[in-house]
Amino acid sequence: MGHTLVHAPRFAQLGQLAERPSPARIAAYAAVIALHVAAFALLMLPMAAPVPETREDLFTDVVLIPKKKPDVVPVTPPPPVPHPVTVTTRNVAPHPVDPPVVTDDSTPMSDPYVETTPTEEVVTVPPAIDTTPIADAQLVYASAPPPSYPKEEERRRIGGTVLLKVLVDVDGKPIDVAIQSSSGNRRLDDAARKQVLTRWTFKPAMRGGVAVQAIGLVPINFTVR
Repeated sequence: MGHTLVHAPRFAQLGQLAERPSPARIAAYAAVIALHVAAFALLMLPMAAPVPETREDLFTDVVLIPKKKPDVVPVTPPPPVPHPVTVTTRNVAPHPVDPPVVTDDSTPMSDPYVETTPTEEVVTVPPAIDTTPIADAQLVYASAPPPSYPKEEERRRIGGTVLLKVLVDVDGKPIDVAIQSSSGNRRLDDAARKQVLTRWTFKPAMRGGVAVQAIGLVPINFTVR
């Protein structure tokens, strides 16, 4: 028995389709895919917020009608009833009038008022006393012990005369001593000034019976024997 071998086409052996798909089938597949894509796109869109309903509020004007007050009828009180008043009279005899009494007043009248002019009190003010210091006064010593001789000047037999300008207070004590003329030696000048300022006293200068300050010159001699 003989067998006839039928060889399949070459492209069937390679696993390919024996025939091409029809255009109608391709169009159907494309339409299905497009529907799925459109549905997926609709699902991805955000949901729009619902539109709120518009509601019209209705307002009704309410008018309050005031209550009418009841009419008030005035009440008139009844007129008062007059009561009778009894008046009693009697005859009274007239009172006799006393005659005026005339007296003889011989008392003299007081002296009439005489206006006097007030007198002004005169106050005598004593004249003001000049209390300024007396310049170039002749000072009178009350106590004037001589100053101590500086030892160095005494050893070197240095002498001289110091002329001091002294301001004496009202109690006779010096309150300021200045050197008017120097002796030529500073130690002699200082010794004389300190002695007069601290140890000397004067009699107060007088002006009009009142003690005043005075300024005068005082010489002090330093002599070595």
